[in-house]
Amino acid sequence: MRMPAMHYGTAPGIFYCRAGSRVIFLDVNRDRYFQLGADLEASFLSVIEGHSAPTLAVSTLTERGILCSKDGNEVRQQVELPVPSRAADALKGETTLGETLRTLLTETRIRKRLDRQGLASVISSLRSEKARAVTASIDHRLPARTIRAFELAKLARTPANRCLSRSIALVQRLAALGCAAHLVMGVRGIPFAAHSWAQIGDVVLNDSPEEVARFTPIFVL
Repeated sequence: MRMPAMHYGTAPGIFYCRAGSRVIFLDVNRDRYFQLGADLEASFLSVIEGHSAPTLAVSTLTERGILCSKDGNEVRQQVELPVPSRAADALKGETTLGETLRTLLTETRIRKRLDRQGLASVISSLRSEKARAVTASIDHRLPARTIRAFELAKLARTPANRCLSRSIALVQRLAALGCAAHLVMGVRGIPFAAHSWAQIGDVVLNDSPEEVARFTPIFVL
């Protein structure tokens, strides 16, 4: 028996993308990436694309918190960004010792919050802070100094496994200065890897276009 798919969509906190030949999922509420078996993945794609799928598969996807009924729910729209084509000029600009120290403290605070409160809580707070930002320009002195400070802060701490906390911290600091940047979380399939960066338009603020091009965005805020 097959179940119509028109009343189903991804559950709150579930994001996905095609990375190579497979679909990778991000569960923001559980701080994890995951994949489905081939048959269940095919059923998920069938439902999402508006086609029918086996009733048992739809029930399984619903019970596992991947699909939910869309009746009465707002349809979530993922933010779409241009493909990054250049790095921010501010990466090679000037900053101050005070701003660099502030950068290190902000990143440390974000990392501890991720450990204690989880990704969903940090993302919720960041969304509220971004709502108060009024411009997407980084040409002003303070945003440019902040971007440079985050680049210098990499010299004090190894970048390994810190891209998420560093990118969240950068987006947060820029939002406090009135500048609305995007947090981007990306993945690749084989071998699996995840990466995060900050971006405005087609400009990468804390990485190179060549590096982030290796990843497919799965979540954008």
